[in-house]
Amino acid sequence: MKCRILFALVIAVLSVGAGDAFSAPGHLEGYVPAAANAAGRFDSYWTTDLWIYQQGATVIHLWFNPAGQDNTDNSSIVVPLDGPVVHLSDIVGGLFEAEGIGSIHYLADGPVTVVSRTWTSSPDGGSYGQTIPGQPLGNASVAGTGQGGALRMLVNQRAGFRSNLGLVNVSPLSVTVAVEIFTADGEPAPGDSSFDVNLAPFDMTQINDVLQRLPAGQREGLVVRTGVTSAAGGIMSYISEVDNSTNDAAYQEGFRFAF
Repeated sequence: MKCRILFALVIAVLSVGAGDAFSAPGHLEGYVPAAANAAGRFDSYWTTDLWIYQQGATVIHLWFNPAGQDNTDNSSIVVPLDGPVVHLSDIVGGLFEAEGIGSIHYLADGPVTVVSRTWTSSPDGGSYGQTIPGQPLGNASVAGTGQGGALRMLVNQRAGFRSNLGLVNVSPLSVTVAVEIFTADGEPAPGDSSFDVNLAPFDMTQINDVLQRLPAGQREGLVVRTGVTSAAGGIMSYISEVDNSTNDAAYQEGFRFAF
């Protein structure tokens, strides 16, 4: 079963303050919020490669948590860290022998830095992709922290691009996440700009082209805010903005101002 010992410790730390979590050069436990072995829009097919840089660790536990399900009982795969850097090509299709999209949870016996690249081939040769770094568990937004603890992302609404919103439940509890989209002046965006998303334990979802909820047009400096509204639990969030003509993607992790 999934190891949940450190989650309780992180919740205790977050109730005091989270500044140290963001500055740590290496960490024991965290998430790559999105990983894939899956077809996408506009003839794209997304694959994730992973690099693990160990800073004293000897082994790491890895879980692939597929989107749209309760992943409480997932088993980890233990990977020896027998060099300074371990590279895992196509981690979802290779190591996990899985398809689809999900998050990768990791727990090491010493400090690690984890980096991934999720990419798709270009019809003209080469590839387009986005770097998605592993996030320490302490970067999660947790219940009861209000607007200061919510995660924010900035995005422009413009023709020819799609913005995909990812939500990752890092807790062993079901959570409800409030998603709100604001204009650059802080007002609620027009259209269906406020909605809730329910996530099962250790679940994730990616809401593709989330700005389709707004009326068509061009809007710059939109703010997407996500926070846990249920009594307990924690989340990470991200925006992946993709050029429809090339499938070139840019990744942005959710940030918070302060607790």
